[in-house]
Amino acid sequence: MSRGTKRATQKNTNKGPIYLEVLVEEESACEALRPLLQKLTESTRTKVGIRQFRGKPDLLKKLPARLKGYAASRRRGEDIRIVVLMDRDDDDCFSLKKRLDRFAAEAGLVSRSQNQKSFHVLNRIAIRELEAWYFGDWAAVRAGFPKAPKVIPRAYRGNPDAANGKCSDAFESSLRSEGIRISSKPEWGRRIGPHLSVDGNKSPSFAAFVTGVREILNS
Repeated sequence: MSRGTKRATQKNTNKGPIYLEVLVEEESACEALRPLLQKLTESTRTKVGIRQFRGKPDLLKKLPARLKGYAASRRRGEDIRIVVLMDRDDDDCFSLKKRLDRFAAEAGLVSRSQNQKSFHVLNRIAIRELEAWYFGDWAAVRAGFPKAPKVIPRAYRGNPDAANGKCSDAFESSLRSEGIRISSKPEWGRRIGPHLSVDGNKSPSFAAFVTGVREILNS
């Protein structure tokens, strides 16, 4: 390991602001996460920047260079911490996570998989899609869409991450069953995001995201 890489992987102990950089696939995740991250970072010295890409392939393509840039900023003394969130879709979750962790290591950054107590990069997978998080907090959905069904589809009543099929299609169908003709995912995020509770969501991947964000802020 080079001297520069060692500096990048050391824990930053300055008391200036924390710059939390959150990288997401697209606008819908940006809209949903902005108010959630405000709740998670309130009363802290954290400045949040959400960077959206043009889909999962674009994020994967640009991520290595972006991480190397963050590592360089950390070597200059900036307390930058990075959260990468993407949908699992049809990928193997273990392989995708391993790939993301490798990108972090190659940039000279420590991911949570390497060190759970002191890390700079949190890689999280929404299973299967962001909409599973909406099914996990149906009260938030009904707050954003008061005419949404009172009862969610049977497949999503327990663990929404475990349901088969395309989650976004099931979510849109649920809205349409009550005459809600809004198919814009960013609009879903804008309406539901402010109402998502940081605790109690039935989606394990949502809970893992919230726990990870809390941990990286204290890392």
